[in-house]
Amino acid sequence: MKPDTAEVDDGRIPRIYADDTPWLANFAKFCLRNEPCVLSEAFTADWSARELWVREDGSPNLDYLRKEYGSQIVPVITEESCNPVEMTLAKFCDYCEDPRATGDSPPQYLKDWHFQKSCGVNMYHVPAMLSSDWANREKWTDDDENPFRGDYRFVYFGVKDTWTKFHSDVMSSHSWSANICGRKLWYFVPVGNENVFMQKNGQLPEDIRPYRDLWEKADVMTLIQNPGEIVFVPTNWYHQEVAISINHNSLNASNIQLIYEFLCRHLLEVQKEIGHLANLFSKQEMKEQEQFVLGADARMNMPRLRRLLQMVIADRSQGTQAMCYVCPTHANPKDCKRDPECLDRFSKYCPCTTKECTVCAAFMRSFELSTAISLLETMTADGF
Repeated sequence: MKPDTAEVDDGRIPRIYADDTPWLANFAKFCLRNEPCVLSEAFTADWSARELWVREDGSPNLDYLRKEYGSQIVPVITEESCNPVEMTLAKFCDYCEDPRATGDSPPQYLKDWHFQKSCGVNMYHVPAMLSSDWANREKWTDDDENPFRGDYRFVYFGVKDTWTKFHSDVMSSHSWSANICGRKLWYFVPVGNENVFMQKNGQLPEDIRPYRDLWEKADVMTLIQNPGEIVFVPTNWYHQEVAISINHNSLNASNIQLIYEFLCRHLLEVQKEIGHLANLFSKQEMKEQEQFVLGADARMNMPRLRRLLQMVIADRSQGTQAMCYVCPTHANPKDCKRDPECLDRFSKYCPCTTKECTVCAAFMRSFELSTAISLLETMTADGF
């Protein structure tokens, strides 16, 4: 199904037009409150990717991409198949120059290319508001000890009429997507409202566009993302995109509790699914099987989440200035996210607008330390 080119941006997703707003205020307003937003092209104006990957007319610089990365093996999918086919980037660039050469074949979409890891080239920097990222921006990101068993940094490249299916992001993570060139149409559904589209078979549709009669009830929001803009997609917000983009999936103190809750729900489903095998294993072996299946399905399980929290605690405890964040109201920092007074306190903690601020960095480390300790205590109490 082709995108509706007549679709318009309904203006309901807030835009941050300049990086002169204290980034802690934006972190509190959007990341902690789990609300989507758009960062303007000012945040990516100095990215090398925007200079080198794009021609003056705004189209992809296929010659540069072919020359610099043409031998890279990339995963490519079509609308009809979720199973990627591997090809060289040079071959995909050839396709992009003339998509019609493939006849009536469905459009091809380069998806989940681990460009940053495979090429080792830094073509961008992450805005301060999005810089807290336990998956991709830690010293363990590229280590064998990484609980994620890989990074979650990707490049997507879709020609006209390509789109992604209706989904929420892997592991219930946050994500952000920066358009390097081209425009992208998004549909957003607030947390919980995706159930409006639930079908009789208990599954959500791959495409919500045929169900426009349900859009008002589901409170669907439309967004047109322009070149250079970054869309922040918070945990559990279902979305569908209809452009070269750089994407991260991220976990941090703002959503790690939601990820734990997601794993708890998914574990119950796994236990129901494989419960009939209980007589084949000891009690301990059965628990190990459950965690193995959980890790395969959700790309994270309880032992690996526990290990991640331990690594965060060890790192944030280093240094003579290390300390926990102590809220005057709540014993558990997760409750601060629901309290307007706490969010306001976070927003006003530091008025700086610089990209690197030692005061803001120290605050974030203390909040992350307290969050990791509290969740680790919860997991222990829950038997994990």
